[in-house]
Amino acid sequence: MVNARNLIRTAGLIAVAGASVIGAAAQDVKIADPTTVVMIVNRDSNDIAFMDIKSHKIVGRTFLGNNVNPHMVMMSPDGRYVVTGGTRANKAYIIDTRTLQLVKTIPVDIAPEHLAFSPDGRWYYQGNPDGDSISVIDMQSLTKIKTIPGFAEPLNVTFTPDGAKAYVGNYGGHWIGVIDVRRHELLKKIQVAEVPGVAKLDPEKYLGEINGVSNATITNDGRYLYAADSDLGVVSVVDTRDDKVVKVIRVGAGPWRAYMSHDGKYAVTVNNGDQTISVIDTAANKVAATLEAGENMTGVNFAQGKAFVISAPGFVYIYDMKSLKPAGRLKIGTNIQIETATTDTAEENIYLAESTNHEVVIINARTNAIERVRSVGLYPWGTHIMDSKDNYCH
Repeated sequence: MVNARNLIRTAGLIAVAGASVIGAAAQDVKIADPTTVVMIVNRDSNDIAFMDIKSHKIVGRTFLGNNVNPHMVMMSPDGRYVVTGGTRANKAYIIDTRTLQLVKTIPVDIAPEHLAFSPDGRWYYQGNPDGDSISVIDMQSLTKIKTIPGFAEPLNVTFTPDGAKAYVGNYGGHWIGVIDVRRHELLKKIQVAEVPGVAKLDPEKYLGEINGVSNATITNDGRYLYAADSDLGVVSVVDTRDDKVVKVIRVGAGPWRAYMSHDGKYAVTVNNGDQTISVIDTAANKVAATLEAGENMTGVNFAQGKAFVISAPGFVYIYDMKSLKPAGRLKIGTNIQIETATTDTAEENIYLAESTNHEVVIINARTNAIERVRSVGLYPWGTHIMDSKDNYCH
């Protein structure tokens, strides 16, 4: 991997969209080290805010334009760029991390939301749920080179560690799409489990809206995927060597997605259909514990041997990952909406977006104490830290 600290301090000419521009002067550099900031995607103020991890001060922000509605933010693996998709604008936005300048706006497909970088940082895949497509952006030329069709409300994209394949969760179907990254083509569809016969006849007539696979969560070694299907109430385990389902695990009702513990021992699903979580032992591929949780759960963060499960109406449920038992509950507020969070690389603090009061709530994972950083932007929707193991979106 390119050394991010050296890269962002490099002066001189840089290529942006095929044209050479003079590198930023020292006084124009707002972020000298990309690992030192938390990125905050602010949906209603149409900007990305940057908060210093140590001081918890906002060091800058990038306004994207009116009616953009950014959904998810991510930093490139080398720390050079920050990207987001504007759901209302149908565009992708590329920001220079050093200067926080918006360097490129790229038209994509309809209602872009979740996104991912290939491990080498060359490709930025932007999912477009309403367009049933993936937009492929070349991060060398900063141009869209292809639109990959054939998906069904594609949400999250997961690359294999070698960057050869990308797996796409299809929330409008019960399958995972497999993309050949060399050709940027949809090669195959992996049906995650047997679908009831009535759904095969006419899904629109008999089922209405399908709630299928939102994400294919990969193991640390890249060998297996854990894909939760909300309608079917299962997690399917896929071997990435031949893209075959090797196990189907029954979990709670309405699982949103699986979140992998940092040590890889467990995959945790949030089951919004029955307000539980299922803890899957990845060695045995079976449910090790089913625990009571909250309503409308949006994510799971891991730190200090604990799992922090976010319940949107204002609570964070805590579980001991050694005993697999509840370890408390944090009340973040009353009559509020909390969104998703990221964990710092030291696994000390969790940065939780709270959209009602336009703040980020910092949870100390060791003590469970909280700190509030207010006025980060309007309707903070999510956060991101470079190299965090808990970077995800709704």
